[in-house]
Amino acid sequence: MKIANSSVTVSPPATLGVAEAAHRLGMSAARVRTLLGQGRIEGARKQGRQWQIPASGGRPTIVPGKRGPKGNWYIRQRTQKGFIHANQQVLGRNRKDRGSRPAIGVKLGKHSQYCHRADITGPSRLVYSPTEPAWICQARLWMELDPGVPVVGSQFQTPGNPEQAVGVREAAYLLGVCPQRVRQLLGQSRIAGASKVSRRWRIPLGASGLPHVSPGTRGPQGTWCRPPSGKTIILINSKQIRANTASNSRLPVIDIIGDGTVRHCHGVEIMGPSRILYRPHRGCAHSLWIEVEPSVEVVPQFFADSG
Repeated sequence: MKIANSSVTVSPPATLGVAEAAHRLGMSAARVRTLLGQGRIEGARKQGRQWQIPASGGRPTIVPGKRGPKGNWYIRQRTQKGFIHANQQVLGRNRKDRGSRPAIGVKLGKHSQYCHRADITGPSRLVYSPTEPAWICQARLWMELDPGVPVVGSQFQTPGNPEQAVGVREAAYLLGVCPQRVRQLLGQSRIAGASKVSRRWRIPLGASGLPHVSPGTRGPQGTWCRPPSGKTIILINSKQIRANTASNSRLPVIDIIGDGTVRHCHGVEIMGPSRILYRPHRGCAHSLWIEVEPSVEVVPQFFADSG
């Protein structure tokens, strides 16, 4: 932006989205939205459906609340790498009793959480070490993130039988829309068979594995998403990891599926955003996988002695 009658160019102030603001403040995205709703983030404004949050000194400025304890916001940015791994004990318990506990562990600095879905907004590395587990999570395979990469974790919560129905967040993922849109459709009674159990929505799945959305009386017809197509899918072969540990071997344990091919490797460099999903009652062999958009480069890596 140029100042009138001047040759000086002034750059517009940097703004952040909700996920990046949550990362820099060391809190959840839901907490940031609460602060935005209370008008407690200076200069924040909504442009369309997205929040534009100014970053003063590298992070948003929070207005102190009128009551309650003082907010413990981050003063310095995280300097340690982030780690994401699948908790094998939780996975085993869910398989045993058909539970749906969150099994994706996210460790960012001093903050840890478990979730069913983790959205990584920058580059990451999938690391496999058959002989030296990660010191921070004792996993033999984990995802490693640079300090500046934010992660947004969320949980799928389904009342009743999760094999026959899903909650709002999981329905949003399946339909390819945001959770707010799903709540709007529920308010319009446009999702067949949806009912509320206590305070949570229970949304049944049709024969296609998706919630059935009835057409609206006006406006364009909804273009609901089908199971992810065109994306690069990364799968972890847990059986091979256990076999490698038992036999002291170093066979590839990661499968990269994309462009009609399957590549087997020991590690993966993901050059852009990705998403980790865990759906314990998914009707196929793999309940945990990584999704990457086709435009993001995925580079397989191999051990030096693998030939």
